[in-house]
Amino acid sequence: MIKNSFFRIYVICIIFLISFTEMIAQINSSPVYADFNHGQKDGENAEYIQAINIITPNCCSEITGKVKVEFKASGMTYAKAYCWNSPLKKDFNRWGYDVNLTPKGIKLKKDGLGSFVIDTDKFPAGPMNIRIYAQNELGQKDYFELQLYNKNGVEWNQGIPDTIPNGAKGLNLIFSDDFDEELSISNDGRNARYNAHKPRFGDFSGWLFSNSDGEYSPFSQIDTYLKISARKPEGTKGNTGLIASVNMDGEGFWVKAPCYLECRLTAQSAPGTWPAFWTITDLDQGSPGDELDIVEAYGGVGQGNPNHPGYSVTSHFWSQNNPDGSKKKEYSKVIPIMEIGGKSYWSTTFHTYGLYIGMEETIYYFDDMEVFRHPTNDVSRNKPHCFLINYAIGGISGWPIDLERYGNGSDMYVDFVRVFATEKINYSLPRPQK
Repeated sequence: MIKNSFFRIYVICIIFLISFTEMIAQINSSPVYADFNHGQKDGENAEYIQAINIITPNCCSEITGKVKVEFKASGMTYAKAYCWNSPLKKDFNRWGYDVNLTPKGIKLKKDGLGSFVIDTDKFPAGPMNIRIYAQNELGQKDYFELQLYNKNGVEWNQGIPDTIPNGAKGLNLIFSDDFDEELSISNDGRNARYNAHKPRFGDFSGWLFSNSDGEYSPFSQIDTYLKISARKPEGTKGNTGLIASVNMDGEGFWVKAPCYLECRLTAQSAPGTWPAFWTITDLDQGSPGDELDIVEAYGGVGQGNPNHPGYSVTSHFWSQNNPDGSKKKEYSKVIPIMEIGGKSYWSTTFHTYGLYIGMEETIYYFDDMEVFRHPTNDVSRNKPHCFLINYAIGGISGWPIDLERYGNGSDMYVDFVRVFATEKINYSLPRPQK
């Protein structure tokens, strides 16, 4: 009898443990934003610790010529560094290639000090990302992306290409912005090309999407790029930027299927960074509408961070059900970019992210290569889309923000955006009722 009692208690404990585990799994996953659900296993990437701190040059600074990078990685014994470069003349690989800046490695001093030199004139002009890796005999690791801006260097892959992308065949160019002229962004989108906030409602960044004319405006034009600067000056909640193609009245640029949209961008992978390019059909809360996420990239490695192996493409069919009342099926995929094309990460170098919205199928592209497709939802087929480009820092994704060792700063660069369709349309949403 006692044995049976113990057995019953044992079974009850097992059932409770299973139920508790399932409950935690449900808490740690978002059924609404399935694309957020990465790196949530206990202990995943726990070997990563924060050890690397840059001494010189300053993060996000401008550099030229030969630059000495000095850093301290306390507790680490070995380090190495890489940077992406344009293709060699003898190399027909159009993607470029990774350069080991420290072929012999760096044996760190007892206090963790290390350094190396990079001749930036031999690397692409514009945004550059030097990746520093450190480790020790205990198996602990660290990874640091040093964002810089190369004022000289080799001109490579800048501006809108002359070629027509695969997803735009048979369509006409109806919108393009190379960001090589003065920016046209206003706080509400009125009297400007872009809106500095998500139209009507829903700013979602932990560091606030900020006005274009405020003290901490995140927008600037440098060479042929739109630069969105995420910064957190002392005493503030942090600031960053978003641009939308329509204003708060629903007026601006809309495009209707069949159409193709693409954007070339790069940003930094660090805890909290969240660059994205996406479309929406409806602006008002609760309205049935589609959101098509062409790229959502989540930065940061280590325990409690996304540890995303690539980036996510996702469809959201908001407030839409099937005739039987069940929720309409949505689609998403993790794009393993380290396995395709040039095999470089979204923060390593520029990449082009595209979306074809057809009458039958919706197709996603990465560097002009198809990476995912799903049936076109009837809302996407019948309603016009506007587009948004943003550099969120934390926010509704729930991922932690930790940019202290980056000087509480991070940058996103947008090279161009362009849209193809059969023809331009004149369309605007009704103004919201007061």
